[in-house]
Amino acid sequence: AMLLATEVKQAAGPILALVSSFLGAAILHVLCKLLGGKAAFQASFRVVAAMAVVNGPIRDQIGINYETGALSPFNYANSVIGRAYTLMTFNFGDAKLNENFTATFGHTSNYNNMFCGENEELSVWEPFHVQKGFKAEESTASLFRGWNVNNLGEPAGISPSKLMAEMMKGHHSMFPSFTFVMDPLLTKSLKEEEGFNTKEDLCKWLADEVRPVKGPLMVPEMINIVVVGGEWNPFWITTDFKHTQTVPIDKWIPKTGIRHDELPLRMPKAVKCKDGSCGIH
Repeated sequence: AMLLATEVKQAAGPILALVSSFLGAAILHVLCKLLGGKAAFQASFRVVAAMAVVNGPIRDQIGINYETGALSPFNYANSVIGRAYTLMTFNFGDAKLNENFTATFGHTSNYNNMFCGENEELSVWEPFHVQKGFKAEESTASLFRGWNVNNLGEPAGISPSKLMAEMMKGHHSMFPSFTFVMDPLLTKSLKEEEGFNTKEDLCKWLADEVRPVKGPLMVPEMINIVVVGGEWNPFWITTDFKHTQTVPIDKWIPKTGIRHDELPLRMPKAVKCKDGSCGIH
């Protein structure tokens, strides 16, 4: 595990203590447990990617980003945990190029995976882990696995829900599963303007719309919605990711609590300012 420790230390010195006291004992253990100890990516000629979403108080305790740029490289917690999951695949899963990793092209998602928290605070719907039977105050990690990721905003002339359904119909994948990552602004639009009061309402409507094309296996339970973003635009990401499992984190947190480094956490966040320049000229 020296490679893991070295890269984590180089990438994020201020949170090395978090990595040693929390990351190694909790998040990464959970990620390994989620798929029965399987690697972050599987042997395939296609690109197989993983996404992990964290819910609950632990998001703020270790500085996980769930707002602006949550899937970008700016946040240390998101970047380090996502990268560490891949490093574990090298160290403990014995991943080797051209032997058990044979993807034709590969993808940047194989490097760092997609790791973020869910924006429970700005979402108009209940958090993902609550949907799965956990309490709101519990901390959990949910893992998703799939192939395709499409980014799209809200075009004129068609409602978001109808466009989501059309994208699902034209989405070719091995399994009839979908996970939407959407900005909180979109959840408000879907609820206030289209009448979808819950995630379940939207998933049922989408499944009914798409089933004639995708077949009888296209049921609401195969559609997931995760709310991420900082309310810049009502955008969403369409993936064919399948939710595999949600696992509690709290029991893996050391009894002494999360140990912070002496240096303050350097977790870059979007800067809000009146004139838009934020003092940069």
